[in-house]
Amino acid sequence: MMKSKWIAIMLILAILTVVGCSNGGNNVSKAADEEAPAQNAEGKFEPPVTITTARVVGSDYTFINGEDINNNVHNKWAKDKLGIEIKDLWDTPDNAAYHTKIRLSLTTKDQLPDVFIVQDTNLIADLIQSGQVKDIGEDFEKYASDRIKKVYADNSEALNQVKDGKQLLGLPIYSGGDGTNPVLWIRQDWLDKLKLKAPTTIEEFETVMDAFTTQDPDGNNKNDTFGFSFSARNGFSNWMSDVSFVFGAFTGKFIPGAWQKAEDGSLKYGSVQPEIKQGLGKLNEWYKKGYLDPELAAVDEVKATESFIQGKSGMIAAPFWSYGWPLGDVKGVNPDAQLRAYMLPAGVDGKSARYTGYVNEGKVMMFNKNFKHMDAFFLYLDKIYDSAFETGDFKNGFFEGYDYAIVDGEVVYDPKKFPTPLEKVASSSKYNLFWNVPAIPFQGSANYDYIFKGNTPTTKAHKEILIQPEEQVRAGALNYEMTGINAPTEFLGAPTETMRSKGENLKTMELETFAKIIYGNEPLDKFDTFVADWKSKGGDQIEQEVNAWYKSVNP
Repeated sequence: MMKSKWIAIMLILAILTVVGCSNGGNNVSKAADEEAPAQNAEGKFEPPVTITTARVVGSDYTFINGEDINNNVHNKWAKDKLGIEIKDLWDTPDNAAYHTKIRLSLTTKDQLPDVFIVQDTNLIADLIQSGQVKDIGEDFEKYASDRIKKVYADNSEALNQVKDGKQLLGLPIYSGGDGTNPVLWIRQDWLDKLKLKAPTTIEEFETVMDAFTTQDPDGNNKNDTFGFSFSARNGFSNWMSDVSFVFGAFTGKFIPGAWQKAEDGSLKYGSVQPEIKQGLGKLNEWYKKGYLDPELAAVDEVKATESFIQGKSGMIAAPFWSYGWPLGDVKGVNPDAQLRAYMLPAGVDGKSARYTGYVNEGKVMMFNKNFKHMDAFFLYLDKIYDSAFETGDFKNGFFEGYDYAIVDGEVVYDPKKFPTPLEKVASSSKYNLFWNVPAIPFQGSANYDYIFKGNTPTTKAHKEILIQPEEQVRAGALNYEMTGINAPTEFLGAPTETMRSKGENLKTMELETFAKIIYGNEPLDKFDTFVADWKSKGGDQIEQEVNAWYKSVNP
């Protein structure tokens, strides 16, 4: 009897223990759920997830309705629609200050934002080596939508910028991939006055430069004009004020500053290829004749446009959209000035190559190693891509009354025709975490070509192009036509070990040597000395390292 009672007591205790553990387990689970926000049936995070960031907020931002970068229509949408609260830890007015502050965070142990853009290749490499950024490889596979995965699979070479072995330590943020490629802009009123045709070859280009330099195209009876503006301060292949096509006219492939595939399948550095010498020789000839900006080695890419804007030069190579900024400022100096875009002149046997921005223009997003909400980030990224895919919330634009409006049932993109007219659209497309609208690469100029040829607009992108100046649309179509001469660099990895230790010195030697040859301060044969020095002072080692990287990402 006593034995039966003890058995009954033990059973009761066991049941109570199980019940207690079960209740305790439920409490732990509930607490864990409270710590980890989950998405509701509409996909919104409850409670809201906070994502911290930092950014450059410059003069290219336009706010309305009393908003600013911390309180605006975009941030409100993200919180109300997605349950994502965006918080800026700090902002700077320019890229230099921004990247300096990110770099200081590595040494001072200040908090890195959860997500942040980096556009400095050396800093990307430093962040990768720092151990302070997150490997997002598994997160990408787990949380990225199918369409996002396809965009990245179709342009996967850009991922090489942020790989370290099997780790993926960031995410390239794609631009159009063809937005900074140059076309040739010419003062059409000067051409017409001197009864010249636009140049199609380097020889004809030289003829026009001569006329713009010697035949008083502005009619002021002064010898104060020259043929062509470009910048050589930071390189000879530039997103603005470019001169790469002059070298491309001799190489047909290689341009300064870029790594491209040679016939043997290896990557070679453009600046040390033999034909570059011919390009330098031609620039030296033109400089001696007064065809070029005497300040070409001192001015940066934007500053070099000033001689064109001020009516001192008659030609410049710049992106198709530069008709609006900065080249359009020429109208403020001379309201009668006429700009027209043309294809870049080719060399002997039709040889041609030009600077080509790559699919993300060096822009990557990186993530604090302690960031816990990659699911929220990839939801957000997919929703922002509604703009590029013309689906969802952003199929017509970002925010009604900011960058588009509905008038009589039709989508309108001209801000002067909004119900509440604006001088220019609010830059709500820049308020997002990526600073600009992430794109599906290489769609942009094809749309310009489509509209320029008179086709019926069928998409948001087409309709947005329709409100742009006719000459800018024409320039965009020309940019598309020149796709075959694009010469993008094929080295997209982080700076190699020797690049980091010797690259700056080699770059300085290159810029100084090229400028001295153009100015006539060194003979053309100095190029051969430069090539030998470049190879012996680290260039050969860099080439080996670049090709080792190339093989590792192209097994």
